[in-house]
Amino acid sequence: MTIQLNEQRKKQLAYIGITDEDLAYLHGKRELFEQITSQVVDQLYEQVVAVPELSAIIRQHSTLDRLKETQRWYFMSLTNGVIDEAFIERRILIGNIHSRIGLTTDWYLGTYMLYLDTAVQHFKRIAPDSWMTIILALSKMFNLDSQLVLEAYEKDEKDKIQALSDAKQTTLTTISRIVQELSAMIVELSSSSQSVADSATHTADIQDQANVKVRELQSKIGEIDGIGSLLQEISDQSQLLGINAAIEAAHAADHGRGFGIVANEIRKLASHSKESLVTVREKLQEITGVIGEVMQDAERTSTLARDQAASSQELTSFVQMIETITLELESIQ
Repeated sequence: MTIQLNEQRKKQLAYIGITDEDLAYLHGKRELFEQITSQVVDQLYEQVVAVPELSAIIRQHSTLDRLKETQRWYFMSLTNGVIDEAFIERRILIGNIHSRIGLTTDWYLGTYMLYLDTAVQHFKRIAPDSWMTIILALSKMFNLDSQLVLEAYEKDEKDKIQALSDAKQTTLTTISRIVQELSAMIVELSSSSQSVADSATHTADIQDQANVKVRELQSKIGEIDGIGSLLQEISDQSQLLGINAAIEAAHAADHGRGFGIVANEIRKLASHSKESLVTVREKLQEITGVIGEVMQDAERTSTLARDQAASSQELTSFVQMIETITLELESIQ
């Protein structure tokens, strides 16, 4: 009956008080353990399944019969008389399993006390003279197992924390890469949006200047139309003068024949002038209509250009906001 462990584990057992003599003593009581194992396990699980939280864990991850079989093996393993690396590893494995299924340490460690109380009742009955010595050695073994369980739980929690840390680092690395790509895009987008804004503003200014020139052209056309009205009056007067001259030539008979020819030419000239003025006015009206359409299109173009400039300014502001968020993401690291 021996303790076959490394020096660190031996120190652990020595601090608890487990000795080779304790292992030999428990091994010598193996027959007593065999007598009460099933009763102890059954009584233990009557108390365990009475707790809703523990009963739910059993239904989700195992069966009552399987757990009882495992516990009968565990209870008898306390009398094997040997504590070696396999013994330690098996306990730690059991602790890891219970940690993964969500059995917290308070329930797990509390079960050792239920175990001990149940064992005391039966050892008092079958070994009235030696039950205290048995329970003392058994308590040391339970204490070791509880330490190993806590060790397993601690390692499992550390692994979870490390996994979370690794996941966080991976996330931060991904964020960093995205932030760098986003930063490059922001620089390009900011430059482009500012260029568009400047171009749109410049286009609007040019269009406004063109509008001014068109209005000046409209003014000149108005002046030409005014001159046309004056010429119309002159034409009308010439026509009237020609008619009067023709009448006077008729009264003068042969003496007014030459004057009549002049009068006739005056009427022809007046008539041609009137026709030309009508044509000029029609053309001016057509030009005025076209200029009006150009003015409407120019005003729409100017409005669109200014709207584009305003939108570009809004885009620039949005880009700046994204840049601020990008800097905040970088600061997370």
